[in-house]
Amino acid sequence: MTGVYMVNGLLFVIPCILLLYLIFRDQIKIPRLLVIFASVAMFLMVHLLSSRVYLMVDTPLEKTFVSIVSQFAGVFIFSTVSSYTFGQSLFIITVVKNYSENVRLFSYQIYFLSTGRLPEGSVSAISCIMAAVSLALFPLICWFYKKLMRPALDYSRSLVIWKLIWVIPISNTIIYTMNIAPDTTNYSYFPKEEFLVLPALWCMMTFMTYGIFLRTVIAVSRNAELQEKLHLTEVQITAQQKYMEDLQMRIQETRRYRHDIRHHFLVLGNLAKSKDLDGLQKYLEKISAFSVLRPTEIFCENTAVNALLGYYKEKAEKEQIKMTLQVSLFEKIPIADTEVCIILGNLLENAIEACRRMESQDRSIDLELTMVSSTLLVLLVQNSYEGVVQRAQDGTFLSAKTKGRKGIGLSSVLDITERYNGVSRFEYKDQIFKVSLLLNGGGPKEW
Repeated sequence: MTGVYMVNGLLFVIPCILLLYLIFRDQIKIPRLLVIFASVAMFLMVHLLSSRVYLMVDTPLEKTFVSIVSQFAGVFIFSTVSSYTFGQSLFIITVVKNYSENVRLFSYQIYFLSTGRLPEGSVSAISCIMAAVSLALFPLICWFYKKLMRPALDYSRSLVIWKLIWVIPISNTIIYTMNIAPDTTNYSYFPKEEFLVLPALWCMMTFMTYGIFLRTVIAVSRNAELQEKLHLTEVQITAQQKYMEDLQMRIQETRRYRHDIRHHFLVLGNLAKSKDLDGLQKYLEKISAFSVLRPTEIFCENTAVNALLGYYKEKAEKEQIKMTLQVSLFEKIPIADTEVCIILGNLLENAIEACRRMESQDRSIDLELTMVSSTLLVLLVQNSYEGVVQRAQDGTFLSAKTKGRKGIGLSSVLDITERYNGVSRFEYKDQIFKVSLLLNGGGPKEW
């Protein structure tokens, strides 16, 4: 292995390592310098060792085998130190490897355009060209990973599709190594002009495929999130409408009673004047038997929160779920009404759904919502459940409605909690799921 070949190998792998660190450093399980340096050293060692073996074999099939084995070794290292599964890591590593392969392919194309021929073996000119091409294309691959790869993983990390989709980049790697790579393919079989357009076509095909897939994943995941938010909005509107209808009904009842009570007073006055005590007593018994105004259940002074709690209390009663509410809120709270309703709606929706799936009739939901100071809001929600709470490898809770998808409602709750510099805690044991939130209404975090 010559020095030039080692330099080319480092130019191949170092941009990959740098990209992975810049985009996924917050996903490192143990973010210590020793762990990071050890991982980088292992990456480099695996690549240099596989490069040496790569030079020793002759056929494209053997070179492809060596390339795939080294790739899986790199995936193992990445999945060990990061919070991603092996399937997700395989997709991440394989795509970034495709990027480095495209850099090498472009470098060979530039050399061909400059000299009219492909290089024989490793030459220093290729090293210089690879360094320049890497610098030119690195911002583009960073943008690709930041705007497409990372959001797709964050939105749909738990979907089963990540166990299968790695087949696409692996297939691209095999096709590249066996049929396109300049150091394994005999281009004497093809007119030299084909090499003028091959790198651009190959790069466009591979990364357009990845881009379409990742955009589709993001769109589907965002659509699911929007559907969840739309459902919660509809719940809030329904709760407000029901609250207004109930309020209107009580206003009408009050008007009717105010109209009738004048007649009752006239009758009672006449009976009193005539000193008809028996008639007076009978009439009082008669009007006391009339229906009176139903007591209005007021949970707090905040209208929006009160309407939402009333809606879910009635919903729980229809599902035969015992629900207790302890609420102590001011009319105006230091956190936006809409965001408090998003938190309450998501947590109570999940709690009712969990109770609904229980076979046992011992179903219960307890909620405590308290302002402990002028800026601090404490929320405790606990509910009974049956079965096993599913969590992804990164700790996010998986949805019970859609298998393999992270819980969108809880993600919204956590986002709002973080925005208000809050603290969240989730506990589940003895078939009781408990959510504890502390929100600081002193001001949302600036983004």
